[in-house]
Amino acid sequence: MAAAGTLLTKEQLLCPICLDLFNQPVSTPCGHNFCRDCIQRYWQSANLSQCPMCKQKFYRRPELKVNTFICTFKKHHLINPTMNMQDRVCKKHAKLLDLFCNTDQTCVCQVCIKRDHSAHRTVSVVDESRDRRAQIQRINAEVEEMIKCRLEKISEINQTVELSRGNTDREIEESMQVFNNLLHFVQRGQAEVVEAIGAKQRKIQGEARGLIVELEQEINELRRRNAELEELSRAEDDLFLIRSFPGSSTPPATRDWSTTCVESAVYVGTVRRARAKQCAVDVTLDPDTAHPKLVLSENRKQVFHCDVAQSFPDNPMRFYPGVSVLGKEGFSSGRLYCEVQVKGKTEWDIGVGLQSISRKGGTIVNPETGYWALGMRKDSSYWALSSTPIRVPLVGKPQRVGVYVDLDWGQVSFYDTDSASHIYSFTGYSFNDRLFLYLNPRRNHGGVNSAPLIIVPVGV
Repeated sequence: MAAAGTLLTKEQLLCPICLDLFNQPVSTPCGHNFCRDCIQRYWQSANLSQCPMCKQKFYRRPELKVNTFICTFKKHHLINPTMNMQDRVCKKHAKLLDLFCNTDQTCVCQVCIKRDHSAHRTVSVVDESRDRRAQIQRINAEVEEMIKCRLEKISEINQTVELSRGNTDREIEESMQVFNNLLHFVQRGQAEVVEAIGAKQRKIQGEARGLIVELEQEINELRRRNAELEELSRAEDDLFLIRSFPGSSTPPATRDWSTTCVESAVYVGTVRRARAKQCAVDVTLDPDTAHPKLVLSENRKQVFHCDVAQSFPDNPMRFYPGVSVLGKEGFSSGRLYCEVQVKGKTEWDIGVGLQSISRKGGTIVNPETGYWALGMRKDSSYWALSSTPIRVPLVGKPQRVGVYVDLDWGQVSFYDTDSASHIYSFTGYSFNDRLFLYLNPRRNHGGVNSAPLIIVPVGV
């Protein structure tokens, strides 16, 4: 407890006269402390020497004593208080832990150095602390850099979200435009849709009636056969039974009904298909535009890539080196729709292109060069091929892609025909030339992508 009485507060280190830290502190006989210059000026200004604090009078000016304790205390380097002073003392030798052993990574005292750590590399605790502080500063700088990087990442994510929001708004606007453009087709085709649904149901009912009639006929035959067998089983003449029922007899031959069923009507996409059929066009491929390594079917509805070039005559219309082909039929007005099967492929490009597009050299597919196309790549990603390709997220993998073009409205849209879902639309364009179907099956990659692109009948 006595040590606590020797602790000085900040106020006790201030001169009562100048209220600043002591400068050459001295003590009066009454025990109060002042700066030497302050107390001397104070006495010079007064007729009587007395203590400014307690007012004790000195009839003879007393001799001022230098307060060495305060002088020393001012120069003393304070450290943060410790909860347990015993932690700073060597438990083995009761000496201050003022050294650090780098070999054993522990704090030691002077006695430990001489006895247990004489061959070890040691430094003072102050030096080791300085090194550790430098490490802390370095790590802190790294942590701050990590924080900075993560803040930048947050900013990047927020920018992406804002961009996505803008894309979403634009997509909604474009989708609304698409559906507004198609609304009158839906209204006009309402009766056709109802008729198509009714026809499908009538077809199913007709098939069901035919199956029921056939089943009833077999049931009658089986019942007749069953009655004969029951009557034969009651016969008492063994010889008659054996002659009437050979051992190799089997049940009467009937149809295997285990796999027969009546398919339930599925009406998903009926409206879309009915509308598409109104705009459906019959398109074939133009061999004069096909790359030499593209093989076309005889009906010119299929195309795939092979490794061996064919001996086609070169002409300005033929694609090279791009493995592409155009449709034979061109369109300059109105609306058109066709479907292309992409089943089994890992890469493809499908769309439309202007008659004036470049067929030679490195083909860049985007609206600025006269192409409006959708592409699939081997990582199963789908892209709208614009000047900056736009990735299109799809839930499933389309087996058929529908291509819808409204030349008057400047719109090219792509659909997953199986799920009757919209994939992507290019809108707001002006087609100043005839449009042709554009197909690029892309290279087969050793057979991995050898399946053909097939122009299929709409709705079949």
